Amino acid sequence: MSRKQREFDYIVVGAGSAGSALAARLCEDSSISVCLVEAGGKGRNWFIKMPAGNGFVFGNPKLDWGYQSTPQTSLNDRRIYFPRGKALGGSSIMNGMMYVRGIPSDYDEWRDSGLKGWGFADLLPYFRRAQGATNRSDAWHGTKGPLITELAENFGTLDKAFIDAAIAAGHKLLDDFNGLERTGVGRADSTVSKGIRQSSAIAYLNKPPANLTILTGCHTHQVLLEGNRAIGIRSVSGDILRARREVILCQGAFGTPQTLMLSGIGPADHLSELGIPVQVDLPGVGQNLADHVDVSMQYESDREDLSLARYQRLDKAAWLMGRWLFSGRGPGAGSFFSTTLFHAFNDPREPELQVFMTPMVIEENMSDGDEETASFLHSLGRKLLVRGRKLARPGVQIDINLERPRSLGQLRLVSKNPSDYPLIDPRYLSNAEDLDELVRGVKAMREVMAQTPIAQYVNGELGAWKNSRTDDEIIGAIRATAYTGHHPCSTARMGSDDQSDAVLDERLQVRGVESLRVCDAAAMPTQITGNLNATVIAMAEKAADMILEREALSPEDPGRFA
Repeated sequence: MSRKQREFDYIVVGAGSAGSALAARLCEDSSISVCLVEAGGKGRNWFIKMPAGNGFVFGNPKLDWGYQSTPQTSLNDRRIYFPRGKALGGSSIMNGMMYVRGIPSDYDEWRDSGLKGWGFADLLPYFRRAQGATNRSDAWHGTKGPLITELAENFGTLDKAFIDAAIAAGHKLLDDFNGLERTGVGRADSTVSKGIRQSSAIAYLNKPPANLTILTGCHTHQVLLEGNRAIGIRSVSGDILRARREVILCQGAFGTPQTLMLSGIGPADHLSELGIPVQVDLPGVGQNLADHVDVSMQYESDREDLSLARYQRLDKAAWLMGRWLFSGRGPGAGSFFSTTLFHAFNDPREPELQVFMTPMVIEENMSDGDEETASFLHSLGRKLLVRGRKLARPGVQIDINLERPRSLGQLRLVSKNPSDYPLIDPRYLSNAEDLDELVRGVKAMREVMAQTPIAQYVNGELGAWKNSRTDDEIIGAIRATAYTGHHPCSTARMGSDDQSDAVLDERLQVRGVESLRVCDAAAMPTQITGNLNATVIAMAEKAADMILEREALSPEDPGRFA
């Protein structure tokens, strides 16, 4: 590639949920050139496309960055494994494919904090522009967008039993978690289309536009500055790409603050300690790390015929994949969970917990324990489907996610070497109120699991939960089992002018630097009540209008007069 070809109007760093969507939308202006830079590969693997192929992606160093936390004091000094996607599509190549936005008050709080244009009514048109719902056609949803959504596929006997049990325990049946109500139980929508995972790359870059250059295998080292203006990037291999207009970082909650700090943009004292010349002193870079801490309760069952764990055996895994390849149907065509429950302790408009029911027992935190020995068929099968240190087993798993955590962590560099992973300290449960809410959540879910519709299929709790009845015992089980809910955010967050830790302004521009923006989960002002993927993509849709100086879509709020 000639030097002339290495200059573009816009450089988008990171081809994840935000980056792929943003690059595609920017390219709608055919007069500009865009370069999308991705450290990973092209993401064309069949196991990325197959929704049930997560085990091949999760823990695979070719497709997963495989971050780990620092030892967590509140979790018995365990390190928590953070899978993050490493290919076109970013973490949307490995997420649970659940399409759940935040609740209106999440975004209204952003707006009310001084971020004009970021309320729910402002964002709903961008959710709708992104979405191509196949099963909904009301004012809450879009039907013509590139991100196809449909009802979650793997909805079986145990899913229905869990919903019936939740209703028996007093929870409300919901048809749509992205509509007027949020607190209740039901079958979720999924980012899958005809058996194909809708990663952001598959959704937005299936047919790349002529004015888009995609560079894979290009790991960004730092943003290049000329004075206080971003003029391009330097890769780890030393290649330079220049931006005539802007550089936009879309590397996620871990990658974006790392690149900012490597570029001399961040806490001055920290950068100076590492010998990185300080370009802009922004104390908030790497701060305010928020994640949905996940408490995993496990229930034993002898009903292997109802469990997705049966597909971990190589012969059954081969059948599952063969059926998917032939018809795009069957258990391979859906995520491992399709049912969710939102639980509110106080206001049903603002539930504190999101609960996932999985019809098998799995150990997701790959930093825990030793590798379990397995039979030949299981050993090969688990490398295809559910990868982990332990085998998947028949049973029911209840994952309780705390939606708006008060415990916030931080990210720091180890060195100025871009190949060194950062120190990630989420500081889970450092605020006692988070632990109190999770204890209440465990008790609420035990009420559900005690109901006949689901109780008839399980034989009691497993592991740390088996004999935990008092509050102290429940706390002990939480500390032994909690791990990430896979939703880190807010490490380079937007904020108003009077917030000293705000890294970005309301237009996603990095404070103190011209022609540099951030658009990804790191930019979120606070954590939201739901999965992050849909929100990050909506942010990218909105950012494209900002960057191209197009008029913002008109606000919409169908629930205002309901």
